[in-house]
Amino acid sequence: MALLARNYINTLIKHVHYATVTKNIILLFNAIVENKSIKLFGISKNRAQYAKLSRLVGLDSTVKNILDDKQISKAMLENGITKMVDENELLILHDGSDIRKEYANKLEYLGKVRDLNGNIINGYNSFNTVVVDLSGKTVVPLSTKIYSNKADNFISQKDLKLISKPLSKKATPEQIAHYNNIQAKVTTSEYINSSIVAKEQIKNSSKKLKKDNPIKKLTHVIDRGADDDGLFKFISSELKDDFVIRLKTSRITEKTDITVPEKIVTAIFPHKYVKQYIKIQIKSKVYQDVSCIAEYGLQLNGYNVVRIQLLKRDGSPIFRVPMLLISNKVVTTTEQALNIYHIYLKRAKIESVFKFLKEVLGWEESQIRDFAAMKTMLTFCYFVAGYFYEIESTLIQNEVIQFIAHLGGGKGKVTRTYVLRGLSKMITKITVDEAIEEFHITPEQIQEIMLLAMRGF
Repeated sequence: MALLARNYINTLIKHVHYATVTKNIILLFNAIVENKSIKLFGISKNRAQYAKLSRLVGLDSTVKNILDDKQISKAMLENGITKMVDENELLILHDGSDIRKEYANKLEYLGKVRDLNGNIINGYNSFNTVVVDLSGKTVVPLSTKIYSNKADNFISQKDLKLISKPLSKKATPEQIAHYNNIQAKVTTSEYINSSIVAKEQIKNSSKKLKKDNPIKKLTHVIDRGADDDGLFKFISSELKDDFVIRLKTSRITEKTDITVPEKIVTAIFPHKYVKQYIKIQIKSKVYQDVSCIAEYGLQLNGYNVVRIQLLKRDGSPIFRVPMLLISNKVVTTTEQALNIYHIYLKRAKIESVFKFLKEVLGWEESQIRDFAAMKTMLTFCYFVAGYFYEIESTLIQNEVIQFIAHLGGGKGKVTRTYVLRGLSKMITKITVDEAIEEFHITPEQIQEIMLLAMRGF
């Protein structure tokens, strides 16, 4: 286990040239694994260790040659490419995930995101990429980009559209000032927004994965937030890759000589097929005898649209509205239409990565005020998650790992979560054993301590 971890970390270590930084990288890695948290003060054993980790992530501006999110991203991408080098066809899953900081108010560049109920709260943005094989069994976190919609260099798509037109003569002084400020940002500095971040990461992952095999077949799978004609063209024409992207239900059909535009979600498709599933699990709920209605043969801007609707055994829909998927893949048969749907379903793999990051590693817990250091810490947490996906096959086969998972409450199941919980208990045991030896605690005293614990002091 230790050797596997060191081999994984070495891809990051080789990008730094100072022994102190190397030691602190290993220290931070182990601290996150042990404590399942990224709160620096909480995972540090003492003030000296806290100072080391703080310097590593950049909280001490007087220290040079510290770790940054770009170095971590480069190492993470390198690990992922190595893992998938022998695969000739891959699915690249992309998705944003809000880093929610609902009760924070003093963090640098603290932006606005949505909570699980859709309410606007404080937080940061992230755009993430995970690569999987066609079966979906091998999952590799590839890269993450942490950014803020309140950062100085962030310009929304709405503001870009605003300055694409002359300013109204009736504009207020506030509107004029905002207009001039956006223009100045665009002309004098590099800027970002969610669209730019997504395109850069999609392009980078495609380029790196095809570096040693230009004919490697890649399919980018993205949720409806990526419903953008420019992105479709970018992936298809510039990257020469395939895509399966979910459309928004507001999309309308193209106008022809014999038809008028209407909502695709209610339009008539040329072809329809019904496939029966004995059982389907959607999140934590299982449905029996499900009918999957797959419709195809309709195009939008030259790309193929597939409409999917799931019905319960009583004929009522599982979801209120059908799912609309668009792809540049060929869709002329029922099998091809269902394949588009099955490819999109693999997108759930990236959701499981987010769950692991947030519920197991504490991705949203950090309270670092400095934004650059915050990005480093969150990216490093993603890097740690990548390690547990990297060694997944080893976890299942290794008897020692099976024991550790059992210790973590696995009850026969070997998963990343149970292994982390078991490791935490093991590390706690080692710490306790060392303390017992240091203070020469006798078995009788241990029993006395246990009695005190049971009595609640």
